[in-house]
Amino acid sequence: MTTDSGFLEDEQLEAEKVREEHLRINEQFLSDVRATFNTSHGKRVFTFLLEQGGVNALLFSKESDIYRNVAVHDFVVENVLGPVISADEEIYLSIIRERAEQMRKEEEERK
Repeated sequence: MTTDSGFLEDEQLEAEKVREEHLRINEQFLSDVRATFNTSHGKRVFTFLLEQGGVNALLFSKESDIYRNVAVHDFVVENVLGPVISADEEIYLSIIRERAEQMRKEEEERK
């Protein structure tokens, strides 16, 4: 049994091109995420998306809403939050810190 080394080399070259393009796209995404979160409006938009996705909300409220809540939550965590955390986890942590500070202030104002 013989293998066509030219064919294998072509496949390897093509696979390498695909990997390089994937790395380029990922690096561009990471750069975009960091640039977006260096602005206050970028953080506000992302926080809004997370809130709409119920990332910090209770999943189990009314029985009729459970499946929807879980589906939306899972989608947002996997497709919005996940890539951002992999880009730079400090982004999400800073949002959580700001949210916690806001909640503390609201609690103090109620007292």
